[in-house]
Amino acid sequence: MAYKTFVAGTEGLASDMNTYLMNQVVMVFTNATARDAALTAPTEGMVVYLSASDHFMVYNGSAWVIFDIAWNAWTPTFTNFTQGTGAVTQCYYARIGKTIVAQGYASLGTGTTSPVGGQIQVSLPVDHASSSRSSVVGQLLMRDASPGTSYIGNITLTGSAPAKAAFQLLNASGTYLTAGTQTSTTPFTWADSDYFAFTIMYQGV
Repeated sequence: MAYKTFVAGTEGLASDMNTYLMNQVVMVFTNATARDAALTAPTEGMVVYLSASDHFMVYNGSAWVIFDIAWNAWTPTFTNFTQGTGAVTQCYYARIGKTIVAQGYASLGTGTTSPVGGQIQVSLPVDHASSSRSSVVGQLLMRDASPGTSYIGNITLTGSAPAKAAFQLLNASGTYLTAGTQTSTTPFTWADSDYFAFTIMYQGV
């Protein structure tokens, strides 16, 4: 379906009303290329649906912003975390306007003698707004596969480029909980089949 602009004096056909007036309440395009070809001068508040990616998008006056109805896979890069052979990574995110919700799982495989070299960080599916820096944005579970013990932590956002999510463990050795950093032996000695899982929510750009 193409986009049509009605002009004064145009005959009002039923087919035009059904095809354009009714269906253009939410305009449907295959992808962003087709959308941009049809909407060369979009106006603020326009809403479109991209069928190839299952995205709703709204024009905010300067750019098209995703309002997702689908979860999307993304492949993050890790800092201080070397997975080894046979490891598994499963990460998905959804975007509703500027709200980003992401979930991830990453396990350790074999062949790595020092899989954790310090604070674990993971790249984000969408960059965060500067106002979100240093915010606590999520929860972290770290699993020692043998003997099968889980440890919890929280997640903050880094301000360096590219922005990442930084994992913190929670230390209960004192009167109050304190935030600490993973090492090769904390909160346990990382080895084959150990894993972490996380959920974060933050403000995207």
